[in-house]
Amino acid sequence: MPHRGLKRAVLIALFSGWASRTFAGKSGETISGRVLLALRPTAIAELAPGRTIFLVSGTNGKTSTTRFLKRIVEQVGSVATSQTGSNLNWGIASSLMQPDEYAVLEIDELHLPSILAQTNPKVVVLLNLTRDQLHRMHEVKRVADIWHEIADVADETIFVADIDDPYVNYAISTAKKVVRVSFGGRSHPDGAVCPKCGSYLSWKDGIYDSDCGLTNRVYDRILEAEDASDRNAALANIAGALIAAPYLEPAIGELERTITRDLNGVHADIRLTKNPASWTEALRGVTAKDVILILNSRQVDGIDTSWLFDVSFQILQGRKVVVTGERALDMQYRLRVEGITSELAADFEAAMSRFSAGDNVQVLSAYTAFFELSK
Repeated sequence: MPHRGLKRAVLIALFSGWASRTFAGKSGETISGRVLLALRPTAIAELAPGRTIFLVSGTNGKTSTTRFLKRIVEQVGSVATSQTGSNLNWGIASSLMQPDEYAVLEIDELHLPSILAQTNPKVVVLLNLTRDQLHRMHEVKRVADIWHEIADVADETIFVADIDDPYVNYAISTAKKVVRVSFGGRSHPDGAVCPKCGSYLSWKDGIYDSDCGLTNRVYDRILEAEDASDRNAALANIAGALIAAPYLEPAIGELERTITRDLNGVHADIRLTKNPASWTEALRGVTAKDVILILNSRQVDGIDTSWLFDVSFQILQGRKVVVTGERALDMQYRLRVEGITSELAADFEAAMSRFSAGDNVQVLSAYTAFFELSK
């Protein structure tokens, strides 16, 4: 039975969440988690026992993969999770106040060690590691080192890992329980040097080898996948199978962060893009002749936009491209360097006005802009 002090803290936190939803129109998740941890700093560790916990982390795809894994696990029992994708301590605390037998939790890469230590999860799904929010994450190797340390000591946790990413493979290289998954290899934008020994990786057709033995030739499962969404769906199903959850086929587009908007007869399909890897993936999917690019550089976007020069925008050649956002000039200059003509617009509405009624526009949007458009 929960300690009386914990029960009291949970009740107060739940009330704060209700008040936030009722009087401020907010989700109530963040405030309830903050209140709970302020009153009971050990609440996460106290609420975790007695349930089977899955953690999902990676640079890209955390939120959509977590939601899909939740659907998989729901086939065998009730599941606690964040409804908003809150992946820091207070989001986890808020989720664990839900009295469900399972929990599927999205975890920020730098918070994974703390949450893993407090929750003793059954499964951790590691998707990928690429450059993101350089002001906070720094280089990819820093996060890989942190993950490697926790994987080495998490004796009871099963890691489900995409080892075609050399940083993920290094992170789980000494884990006691691990399912190593390969999708036949792929390139990595930061994969020149082995994260384990520092020697140059030898690459051929997406397969890498290092002097120290780090390679994606050795795996437990090898699967086919057309894109990142397919890979993440496969990893989620492998994780679900560890508790005998039936295989679940994802709906088309389910593992992509997308919304739609219509303005003055113009239809927009808007996709979240937030770092070099996700922009590269999103650009591969551009098929429309009309495109809007939105670039911001607030804290969660990453305030350093130098990564624009790590992305090829050649697929936009010959299309009508309109650029907007707080760092639209940065994007327009990057496109100009690559020989791509674009128009500048003051905001999303102004960008949409550059097209005619009946046009279908594909929009690639920075993190903060995406969530403003989601409201």
